[in-house]
Amino acid sequence: MQNEGFLLGIAQIAVTLAGFSGLVVAIRGAPPTAWHPRDIWSLSWMFGTSLGALFMALLPLLLAFFHLEAGLLWTIASLAMSAFMIVFSVAMALAGRRLTRLGHRPRVRFFPMAATFLLLICGFLSGLGGAGLFPQARIGFFILGLIACLFVSALSLVVFLVVLARAAGSRL
Repeated sequence: MQNEGFLLGIAQIAVTLAGFSGLVVAIRGAPPTAWHPRDIWSLSWMFGTSLGALFMALLPLLLAFFHLEAGLLWTIASLAMSAFMIVFSVAMALAGRRLTRLGHRPRVRFFPMAATFLLLICGFLSGLGGAGLFPQARIGFFILGLIACLFVSALSLVVFLVVLARAAGSRL
């Protein structure tokens, strides 16, 4: 497989984002009962997208050990990527909607909607590539999905850090 180095690099970035997110949680020091529901929701975005990128980046490498033909390997990986991104983004959108109905408005106005649409679009593109509609672009759509997961994870971390900084500033 010629994309091993790139996929391993994506996996390393994903692990770094997940680890840094965990470090932020540990440093915060607040008990879980003191967390705002939107904080937990933001953490779900961070961990879900970074761990999703990690496992999706490693999936083609795992499938290569089964000596699958390249086309079948990328079809399976693309369809798995599509399923993950669509299910995860819909689940997060529904959880966010429930929080809004309970009176917990989004802290950054357009981020949840933008993150959801980005993951849905990349998920559908990956699914179309996996279904054979765009066989030449299948690997590109897969990589685009990985980058989208990392992007959403990094932005979720930034939003979370800004909210924590604001909360710390208001307590001083």
